[in-house]
Amino acid sequence: DKWEGIGENILKFEDLEIALKETKPELVINVTPPDLHYQLSAMLMKRGIAVLCEKPIADTYENALKMGEVLEQTKGFLMIGENYRYHSVFRKAKELLLNGMLGNIHSVECTFRHYHPDYSMFYHGRLAHPLLEDVTIHHLDLARYLTGKEPVKVWCKEYSAEYSWYGKRPASAVITTEMTGNVMFHYNGTLASPVSTTNWNGNWEIECDNGVLKIEEDKIFIYKEDSVVEVPYVKEAEDSRVMMLKEACRALAEGRRTETDYEDNFKSFDWMYRLIESSEKQKWVEV
Repeated sequence: DKWEGIGENILKFEDLEIALKETKPELVINVTPPDLHYQLSAMLMKRGIAVLCEKPIADTYENALKMGEVLEQTKGFLMIGENYRYHSVFRKAKELLLNGMLGNIHSVECTFRHYHPDYSMFYHGRLAHPLLEDVTIHHLDLARYLTGKEPVKVWCKEYSAEYSWYGKRPASAVITTEMTGNVMFHYNGTLASPVSTTNWNGNWEIECDNGVLKIEEDKIFIYKEDSVVEVPYVKEAEDSRVMMLKEACRALAEGRRTETDYEDNFKSFDWMYRLIESSEKQKWVEV
């Protein structure tokens, strides 16, 4: 019942040209499938309209580069919808890692296991690399956010279980990445687990000089030699996607770049594509 009546007063259109003419938007949220991201975002930027585009940047590496060219030509506004880093648990974890209490980061491990039988042919059901393109890219962005480091050299092995509804499309992967600062990133993920054993954020273990920071089911723990402490934090009432939208609006009002603008998010996008290249060639790939 709480949803009754919601959206009744919102204008709805079936033609984008008419919608743009009648509403004259300052910001458009592009939530189309990836194969339409470049076409629509480029058109909007050329008209001087700011864009918040759902991840990934585009469906191909070439289109992602072309998107950047249009952004440069128009001096426009392009933010990528990478919302995981806006979750309260990761904001708090970043704060703890920055305050120096744990010292330097040495290694990061992320485990993600989920049962996600999405048969939709609209988007997810057509992805060639469903895990990497739809979910792992969030975790890659989180690794960059939490550590402040960038990928240097990557290795990836994708695979598909016989019982997986994804068929031959690889919905599971093991990843190792050398990052700047001699930080190692290890990842074990799957969308085709028989049952879900982590939430969408995944479980994280970050090893530092003076202890280990763990994130499990939205709880933060600090492990030291003789103690384990759960770290309290304030969970924002708002969904991280709402927080991301507010960041876009604030940035527009203040005339600044956003935290997950094109330039920053392309680094996460590039990392994902190097992993796909590594998986296909079965060798280490430099970023």
